[in-house]
Amino acid sequence: MRAVVILTLLAAVTTTAACERIGGMFSRGARPDIALPFRAAMKQDRDSGLLAVTVKAPGASVEQMRESVRFPVTRHCLTQRGSSSADWTLDPATGDWAYTVDTSGAATFTARCRA
Repeated sequence: MRAVVILTLLAAVTTTAACERIGGMFSRGARPDIALPFRAAMKQDRDSGLLAVTVKAPGASVEQMRESVRFPVTRHCLTQRGSSSADWTLDPATGDWAYTVDTSGAATFTARCRA
């Protein structure tokens, strides 16, 4: 009986350590496999759940900014909701991601994690 208890405790400790190591891959410190072209900063509105991602890339197109904007949202949705899916605010005229540009040229995109 004593051996069973010791083996069970050892298995629990080993499993917990493995889960921590796997979970670390998806943490806030996760990095993309390749360097992204622009730095992006994300903020979440706690009340609405809306995610705002700002990227400083004056003159760049949406296509050029897309991966830099998508990465922090995907990481957030994956760690907080368990799914990498997000719904982006779309521009009704173009059907592409909508964004606003401030006076410094920084573009802000918005999205919400899918449930």
